[in-house]
Amino acid sequence: MSRERKGHPAWRRIVAVYVAVQFAEIFGVSMIYSYLPMALERAGVPIDQIASLTSLSIAGLFVVGAPQVPIWLAIAELRSRRLVIVRSGLIALVALVWFALADQSWQLIAATVALGFWLGNTGVMLATIREVAPERARTRAIALFSAAAPMGFAAGPLLAAWLIGGLGLTLAAPIAVAAVINGLLVLANAVAVPDVRPAVLPRGSVLQVARRGFAEVLRDPIARVGYAVLMLAIAGERMLRPALPLRIAEVSIGPAVGGIPEPLAVPGVAGAVGLLIGLSALAGAVAAPIVAALTFERFGVPRSVGLAFAVGAVAAASLAVAPTLPLLATGVTAIAAVSALLQAAVFTWLAERVAPGRRSAALSLSLFPLYAGNVAGLAAASLAALLGAPRSGDLLALTPIFVSAALVFAVGVGAAGLLERRRATLRR
Repeated sequence: MSRERKGHPAWRRIVAVYVAVQFAEIFGVSMIYSYLPMALERAGVPIDQIASLTSLSIAGLFVVGAPQVPIWLAIAELRSRRLVIVRSGLIALVALVWFALADQSWQLIAATVALGFWLGNTGVMLATIREVAPERARTRAIALFSAAAPMGFAAGPLLAAWLIGGLGLTLAAPIAVAAVINGLLVLANAVAVPDVRPAVLPRGSVLQVARRGFAEVLRDPIARVGYAVLMLAIAGERMLRPALPLRIAEVSIGPAVGGIPEPLAVPGVAGAVGLLIGLSALAGAVAAPIVAALTFERFGVPRSVGLAFAVGAVAAASLAVAPTLPLLATGVTAIAAVSALLQAAVFTWLAERVAPGRRSAALSLSLFPLYAGNVAGLAAASLAALLGAPRSGDLLALTPIFVSAALVFAVGVGAAGLLERRRATLRR
């Protein structure tokens, strides 16, 4: 107990490096999310196919990565946590360099999908921080780590907007910056961070440990309901991601989009995409903890979740008809805040309601429904774009995507009722 209260001697260095790793990896991924449509258009993909192909490419990332999560968690516990984290960093570095150098559509798609092998280190870092941070600083350390991802997602597009829209550089420049930062952090993890071992080593093979941990968590009804809510939240938000750069370009350029050569390659449009997505993500990341602090204690997690889903449904629908960039930015900011709030709500629910013996595994394995939500949302976006036959003046076929996302958020309002029902059952 004394060690748990004092923490690891190097806990500050461990937390600092892990926060930087989480920021840097999402920093790079955010630029691929934001600028893959432009890269595909530059590589010769017809504009009416970009939304669907972008969705399928990013979905492929999570199809590759999601099944690996329990495996890498087990390897980290049985073999080496540092090995798993360094492995993820090296894969992110290679994929980012590949994307920056790609000049054909298949190369861009392959580099995006290859990023899926990067997944699996977030839960390992989170579990390590919980163990090494002293009791007095544990909550702050976890909160700082949790904030790194949304901050990275905001910083990536903002840097790209400055380098592309402001300085006139190509998309390769911000991607190269992300690759360099990831490379430096791989070195920091390998040299400066000790390999912290769990207090109690699990027994069995890698597959046995992975299967046992996953099965135990899924038997918990509290975890199952939380996972369902998380999957819906992520699916609704991720459906919008591939369409947003195209919608921003559409509003920026006007009705000529799709009718002029290389509309997405215009530096001004690239700058608008980066600024709007980056600033909206930043505003949403800042607003979410404030709203959570005001609503979780007053209304409870289930009602807060229901309200967030309702706001998300309205905001997603508004993106299809917003005529100006300020109105579009309002909707995007609302979506970013809703997404961050829903994730915080689910993590709070799991931390407070799941039995102590399953709590650590439930939080770590929450990444699995998160990744599954990515796949489901992006696949649904691609299908909606394909089924929404482009009309004159709607070559991008974005309206079906926004409407479908709004419907997913509306279903989430009902799912929030399951949380309320489960809480009432627990009280009885």
